[in-house]
Amino acid sequence: MIWNNDVLFIHAPKTAGMSLTAVLTANLPGNVFMTGHSDTETRSDLTLLPGKRHETMAEAQQFLEIHGRELSEFKLVFAVMREPYTLEISRYNYLRLNHPWDRGPAQKLALEGSFKGYLENAPFFGHYPPRLDLYYHIDNFIPSNVVYFKYEHINQDIKDHLFPFLKHRPVFPHENKTGDSSFNKYYDAEAEDLCYRRHRWFFDKGFYRRKRSIDRIEDRTQSVGSPPRRWFGPWFTRS
Repeated sequence: MIWNNDVLFIHAPKTAGMSLTAVLTANLPGNVFMTGHSDTETRSDLTLLPGKRHETMAEAQQFLEIHGRELSEFKLVFAVMREPYTLEISRYNYLRLNHPWDRGPAQKLALEGSFKGYLENAPFFGHYPPRLDLYYHIDNFIPSNVVYFKYEHINQDIKDHLFPFLKHRPVFPHENKTGDSSFNKYYDAEAEDLCYRRHRWFFDKGFYRRKRSIDRIEDRTQSVGSPPRRWFGPWFTRS
């Protein structure tokens, strides 16, 4: 996480956090602090405090209290959300790059098994089932100064909420380009349901809507009496 006197950034995994780190450390005024490991790259005008970098909101609250700050004191507390379907595709493909620093059960599943097997069994940053929602609330309480940015239109959210607190107005180097073509490449009905169960908080709270896979559409089409249609998506084979 990163903060100065007015702004606190909660760094949820796989949500463009490294790009935001570059923007914030270059443009937040005053004394700027960040958590990380001892080998985290930093600069002389930043204060690095030992921590995870990916503190949940409850962990951030506890950490700040130790250092004499309260979560409620910040004018803006923000974290970035990402659609769970594309987040899982991104995480899976990243782990398949086989970086030595990512060794663990999730990487092993990504390297040796299918995407569906990964969704069914892989932990996500130490939690199984995944608890990515912990970066966005404290025991289901959302403080009044918390704003969620959406990964899918992050430039606009930065302009709307973050610009007043920055020394300069940078162009954020990321916009999400993943669309339904990627969804249909990776998800059938079973995989979609696995993703929903891994991240149901985001769907049940209305932040994202569930999608239909090709075979789910086929089932619905046949159930209302339309002639059967044969689909040949990436998870089907011709008989």
